[in-house]
Amino acid sequence: MQDTVAIHTEHLSKRYGRTEVIAPLSLTVASGIVFGYLGPNGAGKTTTIRMLSGVLPPSSGTGTVAGASLSDPEAVKARIGYANQAASVYGDLTVEENVRFKAALYLRPRDVGPAVNATLERLGLARWRAHKAAQLSGGWRQRLCIGTAVVHEPRVLFLDEPTAGLDPVARRDLWDVIYDLTASGTTVFVTTHYMDEAERCQELALLADGHLLAQGTPQQLRAQLPGVRYALRTPHLAETLHAARALDGVTGAWIIGDEVRVVADDARTATVLARLGELREVTPSLEDVFVAYAGPTRSEVRA
Repeated sequence: MQDTVAIHTEHLSKRYGRTEVIAPLSLTVASGIVFGYLGPNGAGKTTTIRMLSGVLPPSSGTGTVAGASLSDPEAVKARIGYANQAASVYGDLTVEENVRFKAALYLRPRDVGPAVNATLERLGLARWRAHKAAQLSGGWRQRLCIGTAVVHEPRVLFLDEPTAGLDPVARRDLWDVIYDLTASGTTVFVTTHYMDEAERCQELALLADGHLLAQGTPQQLRAQLPGVRYALRTPHLAETLHAARALDGVTGAWIIGDEVRVVADDARTATVLARLGELREVTPSLEDVFVAYAGPTRSEVRA
């Protein structure tokens, strides 16, 4: 593939016996972007990453990652980085020792020192270089994990739910690190089930039960949704919820804070809804997108 493409697969799948964990997956990821792989726990996100990183052989299909064929897993591993919440950062080693250990696996001896120093500076880890990894907070430990994954300057970095368990401030800081990496040309393939994190990605793929449901920018995915979405402000939430659900043309309703959110087939329902409270039209969220594709009406949306 051309350098503008970081990942390309054709009908890549994984089966265990008769169980299809990943249905035939055809996916193209551009270089130098943050690509979000969105899905609930058990959707197949980690299995996909393990195939794309050369760790798990696919049952069928082909693909290339960073210009290397998945049929040559060692070539793939040399061009990528991988980090997740449970990745191997050794607690009894210092920050510098962890990064140096990983650098020595990929780089020539004379290149290890400069690469380690550059990585510590790049990720803001230099001041912690002599601290044991076990002494770091969750957010800084994740920075260290990413540092060990990028010290050899991979073309593609896989981050498997990297912010799981982090507080909001640490999550925001870690996303700053992720964008800094793409600014230097690294493609970051990140899995998440946080909808607010999905909004930060430049392109998304939605996965459920091992099936790729949709792919596009967040704006494209929202624009493709059928129906119209409204917010109803009312002091009588429960009553308004039941009344909205009973209306013809309403396909969904739920409570968010002090409002009832409503999905209708078209704008003709607005006149009736306005009788139930203060009505305004709202933009679909990525949660709306995912529920529409992965929910009970998924086959209708995909059609």
